[in-house]
Amino acid sequence: MAKFTKFVHNTRTMEARHAGGDYSTAHGPFIEGERLIFGKITIPAGTKAEPHSHPNEQFSYVVQGRVRMVISGKSKIAGPGDITHTPAGAVHSATVIGDEDHVFITCKDASWGIHGIKAGGSKTKTKSAAKKTVKKKTKKKTARKTVNKKANKTTKKKTSR
Repeated sequence: MAKFTKFVHNTRTMEARHAGGDYSTAHGPFIEGERLIFGKITIPAGTKAEPHSHPNEQFSYVVQGRVRMVISGKSKIAGPGDITHTPAGAVHSATVIGDEDHVFITCKDASWGIHGIKAGGSKTKTKSAAKKTVKKKTKKKTARKTVNKKANKTTKKKTSR
């Protein structure tokens, strides 16, 4: 389980990090937990996220600005108050409309990470990154199982006395 030293995170004081791989100017503060990635991301006016995909699904809530989303070939405009859903593996892009930055709250499962793979990008890089992610998750699960087994043994000893 991810260990946080605090339970409330202020996006105004958190470090803004790049969140768009080599296909986007997207950036903002985000937290990576054991199973979820949650962040407040900005794509500046006049820019876009080029077509890309990731093996994890993603939900986004539009806070500010308008954006033309193309998800699996279907184009829709999203604005403040709208929620977009990008299924796992769907090629998608986002083009900011107008003079206002596109700001959105995003949540995706942490099985892959925040960055996607640019459409037409290297499958080798994708497979390599996926293997690293799987190894990390396996190590975490193994460590968690060990801790749980020890806790169960301790509980059984106490209750049998």
